[in-house]
Amino acid sequence: MISSLNQESWDKKTIELGGSILQSWAWGEFQAALGHKIHRFSPPAGGEDFICLAIETPLVAGKKYLYCPRGPLGNKSAALADLKKLESDRGLVFTRLEPQQEMDLPKATKDVQPAHNWILVLDKTEEELLIGMRPKTRYNINLASRKGVIVKEGNKPDLLGFYGLMMETASRNQFRLHSQNYYFQMWDSLAPTNMKLLLAYYQDQLIAGLLMTTFGGTATYLHGGSSQKFKEAMAPYLLHWEAIRLAKNFKCAAYDFGGIAHNDDSADPWVGITRFKKSFGGLEVIYPGAYDLVYSPIWYNVYKNFRNIRKLLR
Repeated sequence: MISSLNQESWDKKTIELGGSILQSWAWGEFQAALGHKIHRFSPPAGGEDFICLAIETPLVAGKKYLYCPRGPLGNKSAALADLKKLESDRGLVFTRLEPQQEMDLPKATKDVQPAHNWILVLDKTEEELLIGMRPKTRYNINLASRKGVIVKEGNKPDLLGFYGLMMETASRNQFRLHSQNYYFQMWDSLAPTNMKLLLAYYQDQLIAGLLMTTFGGTATYLHGGSSQKFKEAMAPYLLHWEAIRLAKNFKCAAYDFGGIAHNDDSADPWVGITRFKKSFGGLEVIYPGAYDLVYSPIWYNVYKNFRNIRKLLR
């Protein structure tokens, strides 16, 4: 049912159930600021414990679907029973779920969030964390520092320069980027409590940056970009090291580097960034992936066929 929890209670419950920033109250407000209709579900008092933030996405012909990023949390059976009640909404085709455990539902046509993440546990001293890294990574961190790379915290006006770095990175690596407004809305919704912008400068020029969120004891690397200029300065290594240090200062238990390739296939476009992330030490966390709770099989097949046609036309 529609949740009656306020912001404080929602976030407290999300943290208790092991949820991430993607199920936080602030993330829902961010999605609403982008123009999405959001739904927050939780049980009535005394019901089986679960929580679910769902984002509504329009389809054709007045149809729509809901997306529950890294959720639902808690009792999945209770959550599923509650979500099944939505079938009375004739416009709703399906709900895409990303639970913490496997569900007895059809696998989604695609995973939205990465199924494989790289996590660095921060229950060590800085010296111990450095020792746990690959020797070349420690060397590059020290090299960047010796060369004079400086890492600073940025503010909202700095997002313009950061977006320029991301545009360069997206063009170089051939991936799509959100609009500039997306990042400004994210900042307005999450900063300063749940978001930090770190920027690396060399010879007074901005050459690398990252956006990091903090929630429930986990710092998460969300977006980043770097310039090919002064590549020899190794700024991204020092940048992530300073992000890790900042996460420790915030008493975070882990630094989540985000998605990685699920194998060492050299053809995988993520193989390079995967090597970079793994070089800091840590462990792989595997999620079960996305599932679709289907309300309208006919329209769901229309949706899948349309996606397949789009893939062929790319």
